[in-house]
Amino acid sequence: MIDIEDVVRKQIALYQAYDIRDRAKRSGRGKEGKLSFGPYLLISREKGAGGSAVGHLVGKRLGWQVFDNEIVDAIAQKARVRRELVESLDERDRENIHDVVDELLHPQPMETSGYLANLHQILLTLGHQGDVVIVGRGAQFVLPSQFGLRVRLVAPLDVRVQRIASGDNLSLKAARAAVQKSDRERATLTRRHFGQNVADPANQDVIINSAELTVESATEIVLTALQRKLGVTIE
Repeated sequence: MIDIEDVVRKQIALYQAYDIRDRAKRSGRGKEGKLSFGPYLLISREKGAGGSAVGHLVGKRLGWQVFDNEIVDAIAQKARVRRELVESLDERDRENIHDVVDELLHPQPMETSGYLANLHQILLTLGHQGDVVIVGRGAQFVLPSQFGLRVRLVAPLDVRVQRIASGDNLSLKAARAAVQKSDRERATLTRRHFGQNVADPANQDVIINSAELTVESATEIVLTALQRKLGVTIE
């Protein structure tokens, strides 16, 4: 089981390890409005397409922390942990993030917007800290695209059903139901929270069909794209 507090404290330590001048010099980092962002990898995925596995392998190769939907949700629901993450920033950056969230959620103020406000605050904080992989939760609709790489992992339905059946020890019928339910839920949440179509290719930099690729091969594609778009150094 993942220790959410440990994940957050590690992220804070990684961010604070940078000298203020070094933060600004990172490849792919830049400023939009009053906030600096990046570099980051934002992954969206169809269930069974391998997006989480690719995200974790990229994170391992780069030494970046990985925040998937379960981790982000857990932070959003734990006020103390969320506060610890946000308060690792200086006061000016905290205020700027608050202002951006208010603008995104207008006319409903941040203080009354519940989960969605918390989600935006976390994504903006992680994007500002940089050196992170965020899997899911619509991060590509919240964070500036020019300071990160937006990747979507897809695969044909039958391929994804077979993978879920094998990985979760389900019947093909049960696996198909789980995959289709996930596809519907992700599409609905994206429309509801961000007014976007999750499958729109215009919202991505790279779309990978993983049907005939290993996780390692898909990871190499992502790393190459990170290097080409953001100048990220690959060890």
